[in-house]
Amino acid sequence: MPRTGLIITALLIISMSASAQRRVSADMEVKTLYGGKVTTVTSKVFCTSTGQMVQVFQSPSPYYTITNPNGEFKLYVPSTNEVYSERKEDFSDRDDLLYLFLSGRSDDMGLGLYGYKLSSTSKEEGGLLKRTYLPISPGKGVSKVELVLENYLPIYLAYYDSAGSVVSRTYLSSYSRFSNLMLPLRVTSVQYMAKKDSSLVRTVYSNVRIDGNDPMFDFKVPADAKPVKSSKAGKK
Repeated sequence: MPRTGLIITALLIISMSASAQRRVSADMEVKTLYGGKVTTVTSKVFCTSTGQMVQVFQSPSPYYTITNPNGEFKLYVPSTNEVYSERKEDFSDRDDLLYLFLSGRSDDMGLGLYGYKLSSTSKEEGGLLKRTYLPISPGKGVSKVELVLENYLPIYLAYYDSAGSVVSRTYLSSYSRFSNLMLPLRVTSVQYMAKKDSSLVRTVYSNVRIDGNDPMFDFKVPADAKPVKSSKAGKK
């Protein structure tokens, strides 16, 4: 084969590898502290770089949720063979942590997808990098978003209201490398409510596997599932 042909073939292979679908699965534990009470939800999550996410819950009884970036949501209960379906922007998994990292959107944590533009970048103490984003269309209640990166990995995210007060903070930590993918295994979010109340959500990932062949990645609701008009559980 001529040299030019070899080069073209090599570039095609590299391009195909770069665009190949990536997969990640993990056990997920979410603890929520609100009103002095702690609730814990555990699940197994299966996410692809194309955006389909399947979560398997075991409590109070087994059920599955399927979401994608288009806001399509399905909740399937195998014990009754019932499925609840809805399409709504709030159900989009574009801001899910695993999807952001798999799809290469961790550099801005998906802010560009939700109508924010980079306004400024500054270097902070300890070699940290702070990026400030502003809403393209002001008036949505958020005046700015600050994203802090360490070694180009996001470690802190804060939303500010029109009065300049922080309304939410998110901390990403315990980064680990899986193949060529870096993932934070602990995410802590604080939402500041009215009347000086707040909620704290801690998400911990474990048993992470990259590019596995588990059939749950391609799970589909059975064709004979009975549609229902109201869901029996939340999205996540």
